[in-house]
Amino acid sequence: MHRTTYTLFLFLAFAFSSTLGFGQDYSAINFSYKMPDTKTKSSVTKAHYRLLEQKIEGSYKQGGILNEGNHFLSSQAPFDIVPYIEVVDIRNAGDIETVKVVKIAMHLSIINAESQTPFNQFKTTIIVTDKDTEKAITKAIKQIKTSGQKFQNFFTKAEANILAYYEKNCAKILKSANTHIQRKEYKKAYGLLKYIPENMSCFADAERLITNIYTDNRDSNCKKILEHARIQKSYKDYSSTLFSLIYIDSESSCYPEAIKMAQEVKELINKEDAKAFIPSHEEDKEKFSKMSYIEKTRMLASLANILNLDFIQK
Repeated sequence: MHRTTYTLFLFLAFAFSSTLGFGQDYSAINFSYKMPDTKTKSSVTKAHYRLLEQKIEGSYKQGGILNEGNHFLSSQAPFDIVPYIEVVDIRNAGDIETVKVVKIAMHLSIINAESQTPFNQFKTTIIVTDKDTEKAITKAIKQIKTSGQKFQNFFTKAEANILAYYEKNCAKILKSANTHIQRKEYKKAYGLLKYIPENMSCFADAERLITNIYTDNRDSNCKKILEHARIQKSYKDYSSTLFSLIYIDSESSCYPEAIKMAQEVKELINKEDAKAFIPSHEEDKEKFSKMSYIEKTRMLASLANILNLDFIQK
């Protein structure tokens, strides 16, 4: 089996185990760092934003699955940390024209990724000196004190605001989601429901609606995944074929066909690869079968880019 296929299989297996773990800790408010999609401005580069991400990493709970590039494949966190690095002022250090005094402002905002609702903001200003403006910005980022009370309160307050927002708007969200389901606009409905925290009073109703979304789409998903698996099989990508077939629900109409394909693929895998792939396939298939409908929906949503499931893709 080709090395690229083996690498993909390991990544998919990691994604499966990571999503399982995430599903068991879904009550936390999670945030995603949003990398600005902008051109370099005032000597601020994407490298600076990456450094800022590394600096504040660990200060907030992250949701989603990480891919090999360390970015979110399909984030389970609707709340974006939106950064903005601003060069406020640049002056010469006295008579020394080669040394600059640079004033840098670091802005962080937490917003709802879909509705753009703001929940909290943070700003800190740092003054550094250097001959090079880009290096000065790097120095400023490194000097940010993420252990400070003001910074910690930023996330604490945002979380409290988010919980208050959902408590206040739960009934409205449920009503809108139910309307979308009746119109078979499942993607819109799931987009409204999937982030409601488990400790909200309306979570049980949200869970019921997500269950409806899953069951309404079970046969449709079955056909899509099966077609996806057929393509993988035609390319002799047998490990990925087995991985895709895991997500076909045993109650779906095409499940017998999925079982047949899985058996055919197992017979095509050579003995050495079979020892590595087949036990893992059976174990993951068993895990998926034991999930609740809402856990299965979350799992499929996290893998939408791989399995091409229309109703849960972003």
